[in-house]
Amino acid sequence: MNSYSAFTILFGLLLIQACHSPMTKREDTSIDSVATKDSSTLLSKDSTDLLRSASADSSKGQIFLVRSYRIWEKEDPTAVLNKDWFDLYEREGKYYLEKVDYEIKDGYDECAQVPSKSVESKRNSLLFLNIKGLKPGALENMQIKHSEIWPKESVEYNFRKQHIILKGLGDIKSTEVQTDEKGHEKIFHEVAHYKLNVVFGGTHEMTLFQKDQYEHVFMSTQFVGDIDRDGQLDFIFSNPGNYEEEALLLFLSNGGKPLVFEADEQFDC
Repeated sequence: MNSYSAFTILFGLLLIQACHSPMTKREDTSIDSVATKDSSTLLSKDSTDLLRSASADSSKGQIFLVRSYRIWEKEDPTAVLNKDWFDLYEREGKYYLEKVDYEIKDGYDECAQVPSKSVESKRNSLLFLNIKGLKPGALENMQIKHSEIWPKESVEYNFRKQHIILKGLGDIKSTEVQTDEKGHEKIFHEVAHYKLNVVFGGTHEMTLFQKDQYEHVFMSTQFVGDIDRDGQLDFIFSNPGNYEEEALLLFLSNGGKPLVFEADEQFDC
């Protein structure tokens, strides 16, 4: 996945936040609402602020998908794990960070005809993280009412006096009605040339990430909240390019020094 070239948002976003939304005391702030609108009604002029590119830096940490991995030529992706990693997990609608509690089971991938190792968490884990400065305990998070942000749609977040709008842009190639495992129908679009933009404070618009083509899948918002406890929103998105890939992107505000982390795994036959 060539995602890093599109991660120009992060440094600019935090610079803007520093100007418009200073840190406030915990007892004076609260989580506000989430709403959706047609993005055509929102400001569309790009920011002229000076931006710097943000790219993943393995020296700052790593994220890890909690899943099964194929072992190619004795290279074991699970070897990086140890008890010092953190587990970002959900329990009864709330999110927590605690040290990992997992086991690894050996297996065999019939599709690829190679050995496999499966990482099984004892919790309802979203992601494992090995990032400096994280602290255990409950996290402030916002309810995600609209995880998929289609072209011409937007989602608004109000958090600690910050007003952030995520906007979807792109081309809808086709539309169909799908039925999920519970028998519920929903609209699904095939999308190309997609961008997820962010508008901060109603005046500045920048691109979070972009993807040229989705093949029978689409992005979704997995987490919005404050993972690093700096009073600013962090985001986790699922962003696979096709149905034979799992991919997560973490945008961590990191107290004004933003970090980007990416983890993906192919499971094609």
